[in-house]
Amino acid sequence: MDEAAHPGDAAFEEALAALGAGPAALSAGDGRALDDAGYVLFRSVVDPAWLEALRADCDGCGAGGDGDSAQGGNQQLARLGEHQGAVLRALRWPRLLAAAWHVLRRPFALGAVAWRCPRPGLGQQGLHMDWSGPGEPGAFHVVTALWYLDEVTPDNGATRLVPGSHKLRRRPPKDLADPARHHPQEATVEAEAGSVLVFNGHLWHSGTRNRSGAPRRALQCGFVAREHSRMSCTTVDETESMPKAARHVLGLMG
Repeated sequence: MDEAAHPGDAAFEEALAALGAGPAALSAGDGRALDDAGYVLFRSVVDPAWLEALRADCDGCGAGGDGDSAQGGNQQLARLGEHQGAVLRALRWPRLLAAAWHVLRRPFALGAVAWRCPRPGLGQQGLHMDWSGPGEPGAFHVVTALWYLDEVTPDNGATRLVPGSHKLRRRPPKDLADPARHHPQEATVEAEAGSVLVFNGHLWHSGTRNRSGAPRRALQCGFVAREHSRMSCTTVDETESMPKAARHVLGLMG
């Protein structure tokens, strides 16, 4: 392993354990997938009632409406509160938090949270990373998760990834910023509704064009290493209703 060494943080690890996100929450195979490929797909892990609640929150925010066409109609969630309990449940899902800890290997905080809903004909992006800021070169700084609320197919805006590209620790070449260009090793994610894709934010990835006649809804959330927590643009209301351990892990204390 060539990741930079970081001192342990007993209080943070205790909070993770209190949320069920200790070492046992992530299988050895899941850890290897994150290390080697840079991503892991948890298939069909959202129960039907939870999935319907997430869909209702997404539709209620107008995702896929008349949003920024460059982003395919995304609706940024600026504030989260008690009435969005399905989303808050997702943000503290034990396997997600355990995966973030596995990649970052140090305390982190909640980053951006947004609905992703590429409308028909939109959603195509060039390959990119989710990290362009400063930071220790030998460390990873961000983890991203996509909660798929609809089945993901090659026709409705599936995520594409270049497995192992996180190990390069650099941005894709400029020519791959063209959405029409393809990397010879890229793979496209296909998943059932209620699946969760978690990936190292240094992995080369992008959305693809939604060629279907329907939207493809997803909740996207990120976690950043705690030293970068000032970069978060998400505000969470009603934090007193959340367990203290969750507030600590998500960086919402104080």
